Amino acid sequence: MKNKIRCVIIDDERHAILLLTTYISSIPNLELVKTFNNPLEALSGICIEDEIDIIFLDIEMPYLTGLELALELKPKVRSIIFTSAFDRSLEAFEVRATHYLLKPIKLAKFTQIVVGVMENELSLKQQPGKNIKFYKTGEKGKLTRLKKQDILYFEGAKNYVTMVTSKTEQLVYLTLKDVEKIFSKDLFYRVHRSHIINARKIQKIVGNTINLGQGHQVQMGETYKKGLIKFLEEKTLLTGRI
Repeated sequence: MKNKIRCVIIDDERHAILLLTTYISSIPNLELVKTFNNPLEALSGICIEDEIDIIFLDIEMPYLTGLELALELKPKVRSIIFTSAFDRSLEAFEVRATHYLLKPIKLAKFTQIVVGVMENELSLKQQPGKNIKFYKTGEKGKLTRLKKQDILYFEGAKNYVTMVTSKTEQLVYLTLKDVEKIFSKDLFYRVHRSHIINARKIQKIVGNTINLGQGHQVQMGETYKKGLIKFLEEKTLLTGRI
């Protein structure tokens, strides 16, 4: 693996930072860039230009909890791994944690979780154009460039779909079946007969209502629920328990 995965530790306990620092040093190609024991300093001390791939984030901290801090840092990093002495994995899921490690963290569990996250990050780094696509829209001769990670969901309507991001809504000449085929390996899930969502954008699920952030909500149909729930159970709600 040629590329380095850049990470940050945020934890108000010095001994926890030292432990994670030791664990990180044992994993090739995992580079520790910064550590913070004050969440407020982390809030102002991490920027997009740092190109941070993973944050190890404690939940129970003074001034600002890890859950609150995660909401602010999500646009600046790709993966958040929560650490906590208490099982708060459900709350961690609500802010799109990549994984969850329960303290005291064992090296074996740390390695298992982190190597999996690193493999995903490295696959993105080694294929720099993988997440960029061009789409035909309703305007003749016009192509629209968009990164897949910017998409919130697709809404179907006969022979075309509306592609929704946090900033735009764009008609695209695809069917929902086309979308399922194109995005089948990118954590996009059909949750309703007329909606396919980007699972990475899930903020919260209440009943059958999926909150994708910034006022965007999609209803989940019972017929399509199984696939998404399986993803949530297998990929998101992992703890440090063996």
